[in-house]
This record gives sequence, structure tokens and C-alpha cells, in this order.
Amino acid sequence: MGTVFGGMAASLDGYIRSESGDLSWLNDAMSQDEDYGFEATAIRTGAYVMGANTYREVAGMGGMGSGVPTYVVTHDDTLPTKGNTRLFSGDLAELVARIKSSIPEDKDICLFGGGELVSEFVEAGLLDELGVSIVPVVLGGGVPFFRRISRWTTLELLECRPFPSGIVLLNYRLKPLTD
Repeated sequence: MGTVFGGMAASLDGYIRSESGDLSWLNDAMSQDEDYGFEATAIRTGAYVMGANTYREVAGMGGMGSGVPTYVVTHDDTLPTKGNTRLFSGDLAELVARIKSSIPEDKDICLFGGGELVSEFVEAGLLDELGVSIVPVVLGGGVPFFRRISRWTTLELLECRPFPSGIVLLNYRLKPLTD
């Protein structure tokens, strides 16, 4: 069955958003000539799961019009959606099971930000793979990549790919949780 994988970009000091909310540091670092895996992600994805803040950001930039099912984890049942988007509030394991049973077996679930949701998936043992694009900038503060996680999580490096822009892509497999 499908893998649950996530990916985010972070500053070298571990932030996914500056204190002011400005994301220009990310856009300024990316090069048009470099393939950061966006196409491969789109090909393998059978459904997206994202937090409400990330959804608002992506929808505000004109995204989320694709036919790929998208589940927004939120307690705000009035959040306006478009495309093939559904709101979800409840048990994340139930959501993952529901999505896995509804997408083709050769497709995966892409967890698409933010830090709080990624942390919840790690905490619940629901995330199989994590991709981190380290951007060569130090922000000095902002929204951290991870929230508090109650126990150590061990990862196995699958790939380390540096780019001429200075961005380094790290792909990990999360080892199963043990008590």
C-alpha cells in the first residue's frame, strides 16, 4: 500500500517561515535550472494532506486546482476550498487509512506542510519518508520545522543531493516507532 511521505524546505537554522512570514528567502534561493523533485513528487502522489495554514498559502498563490484529492486538516469547517479539496478534523490514522483505501495502490500520500502537522504525523508514527530541503540561509528565528515530539525518532538516510544553488536535499526513511 501507499507510502506516506512529506517534504519541506527549511533554513539552515531549522525554520520554515521567517518571523515576519516572508518567504522570499526560499524563492530567492531556488534556481529555475534545478530539479528539486517537484515533478517526481507529482507523479507519485495519489492524495495530498496539508494543514490549514499551508492550504491558505498555496490557494492564495493560485494553487490547488488539480484533480488530485487534497485533505486539509483543520477545525475550521468554514474554510473555503476549491478543486478536489476536502476538510478533515479527527484521527489522523483514520484519515491515512481512508486515503490509502481510496487511491491506486501504486500511488502515495504526500504530506505537504506545515511543521505542526509533520510533527503530529511523526508523533503518531504515520510518516514513512521525510524530505528536507536545506536552504542556505540563516533566519535567526521564525516558525520551526518541528514542534515538540515526545520521543526520539530515528531516520535512515536514503538520499543526499546537493545543488549548485547551495540547496541540499535530504531524503529519509523513518524507522518504525518502538516503545
